[in-house]
Amino acid sequence: MNKLLRTVCAGVLLAGALTVSVFAADFTECADHLKALGLFQGTAQGYELDRAPTRAEAAAMLVRLLGKEDEARALPYDAPFTDLDDWQKPYVQYLYQNGLTTGVTESTFDPQSMCTARMYAAFLLRALGYTERAGDFTYREAADFALSIGLYDPATVDEARFLRDHVAAASYTALSIAPKDEQQTLLDQLTGQGAVDAAAAEPYRALFADYAAYRRATDKMDGVTALSLTHALTLDAGSFAMQSDESIALDLAARTSLSQRTVTLTAPGGLEKTFTAESYTAGGYRYLRQDGVRSRRALSEAQMSAAFTGYARVPVALIESVTAIPAGSYTIAYSKAGMARLDAVLEAAKAAVGEVEALRIEDLSVTQTTADGYVSAQQVQLVFSGEEVSGTVKSVMQLVEQGGQVTVAVPNDLDQYPLVG
Repeated sequence: MNKLLRTVCAGVLLAGALTVSVFAADFTECADHLKALGLFQGTAQGYELDRAPTRAEAAAMLVRLLGKEDEARALPYDAPFTDLDDWQKPYVQYLYQNGLTTGVTESTFDPQSMCTARMYAAFLLRALGYTERAGDFTYREAADFALSIGLYDPATVDEARFLRDHVAAASYTALSIAPKDEQQTLLDQLTGQGAVDAAAAEPYRALFADYAAYRRATDKMDGVTALSLTHALTLDAGSFAMQSDESIALDLAARTSLSQRTVTLTAPGGLEKTFTAESYTAGGYRYLRQDGVRSRRALSEAQMSAAFTGYARVPVALIESVTAIPAGSYTIAYSKAGMARLDAVLEAAKAAVGEVEALRIEDLSVTQTTADGYVSAQQVQLVFSGEEVSGTVKSVMQLVEQGGQVTVAVPNDLDQYPLVG
């Protein structure tokens, strides 16, 4: 495969991966938003988003997110924890006094230990009015409950490798959510209390209102356990063209999927090649049969997650704007954090097809159509260019069935797929 063809294939992989919501992102922009609202300060070394947060840092972040920093600083310290530095005491005192945190023992808070995704989920949920005492969630299942209310998302929180980057994304997301039994968002409430400047908050409040309408229009997506889809992908790169038509069945609960695809590639000199492929994913492996040739490749946890989150709502931390258009559709403009995903996807594409020339994304549009609470169709169009090639990739996915009507057939010859890679 020559370099030009590899570049074209990388463009296809890039567009296809735009429907996947688990590639790494840089949430510096979310930290910038929080700082603009007076809710995030970083450290003397900057935001330090690439390291894990400590319990003390998480406590400080939560107090700021609640708009209670000034109140916390005025409190006398009488919490029972004896292992806190002076700067940490006001934040922990406020959280302890208001029932938002406990120590690791009766007398220690352990401020320098790492804050996990589960811990921070519990912090944020309590800040939003959800409590273990009321039976809203258990600490063990805090991250799962955060996922169920849109506070966490695989695209914005890596539970296995939780960083300050994810703290910024989750904290920003929390501002867009209404606390338990409330109508206004957390940001609305902070603005009303005077904890956040009204002028600074206005563009975010407008975005969150638009995003809330989008979430209401897709409110049944969270409960989907299985999907069947059609996926048509076309590429036009001058003398190169590619057409891919695919049917996909996904069991999200069991994390198994089966896709059947026909691809036609047209190249210079009148060359045209059509091939068929069947791909089965389960148990940490992807089994591929292409034109009768079988292979099996191990997948990382991130790759497995990606395989089952490619058709979903876009989380607010990846969105610059969401605009309602006629016929129940929404046009989504990705934020810098969302666009940063493309870099990770392109690296994955390079690994898959070999070295390629530098590609630039000239234009990107994403539109999701909704019906009866579901994303009924999703269209991504991407214009890319490089030194030797430029083109347009269009990806259209449509929902066929969901829930109990969907089954994933298991190939009966999996023992005949040799491991590669």
